[in-house]
Amino acid sequence: MPSTTTYNVSGDREDLTNFLTILEPEDCPKTSTFAKTTKVTNTFQTWQADTLAAVDFSGIIEGQDVQAFNNESANRARFGNYVQQFRRPWMVSRLQEASDPAGISSEVAQSKIKAMREVKRSIEAAVGSSNDMQADNGVVPYVTRGLGSWIQSTAQTTNAVPTLFRTPSASIDSTSMAGFTESSFNAVFQSIFQVNGGRRNYTLFAGPTLKRTISLFQRQEGTTTAKSYTVTQDANENKVTLNVTLYEGDFHTVAIIPDMFNGLVTGADPSTVTAAQQRAGFVIDPQLVGIGTMLGVQADELEDQGGGRRGFVSAAMLLLCKNPKGLGKFNATT
Repeated sequence: MPSTTTYNVSGDREDLTNFLTILEPEDCPKTSTFAKTTKVTNTFQTWQADTLAAVDFSGIIEGQDVQAFNNESANRARFGNYVQQFRRPWMVSRLQEASDPAGISSEVAQSKIKAMREVKRSIEAAVGSSNDMQADNGVVPYVTRGLGSWIQSTAQTTNAVPTLFRTPSASIDSTSMAGFTESSFNAVFQSIFQVNGGRRNYTLFAGPTLKRTISLFQRQEGTTTAKSYTVTQDANENKVTLNVTLYEGDFHTVAIIPDMFNGLVTGADPSTVTAAQQRAGFVIDPQLVGIGTMLGVQADELEDQGGGRRGFVSAAMLLLCKNPKGLGKFNATT
């Protein structure tokens, strides 16, 4: 039987590979694609919306004078949202700054960059949240209203949206994923079409489960399920396409973007979103939303008081929802 020799390894140097990996969801599709509006100059930013009167083709009697007049601004409404501040502080001790860490060239620079990425994710999560707007009263801070609260058909706690401009209930689908069909999907866009009267291009920011369900529309599995058409692919391509990124329907063309930041609450980890959040989706008309910026993302460094370099990354912004009536939502809970 071979003998075993035990060696003293206390003098061996550590071998730490020179790279640093961070794997976290940080694609921010909403804030990346929403229009950036002109600079916001008030903590509560407002805008207006209006409606058109019903059509009237009853005719006019020959020679009849005008007997009544209309107030064309009677239905005009003003609503708005609060700016919210975002901040991520950082600090690097003097000893750590003087060290030679693997995978990065500067601990301070790395801290600033990482804090910026974290602020950007927080803004994305706030935009896609169901937070209601909140005023700063010295005890609680300003909070901007998220898409989940803007897109509602019922009365709202802050009375933020007058009845005429609320999202129609037919534009909000809560069908369970087990019963969700292409007909359910298209019914939302029919409702939106009946609001704006035109065929438009939309973006659907879809949670992973909703995205997968849409990709299976009209796909036949075996011979047991009857569908209106099937997809045939050349086997020489050596691939199977099960991805729908652009859907053209009767009333719409919609780009479908997977999104991990729908319906999050503060403190949540986007990589472990709940089942309900994975089923959520927002239908956005690009003309009706925007990001208002009071303070852009910026890095500030504070005085070193002996413990090491320190600072913070911050921003102040709000979500503009110009008219919630033209938007939609997928809100399945099961």
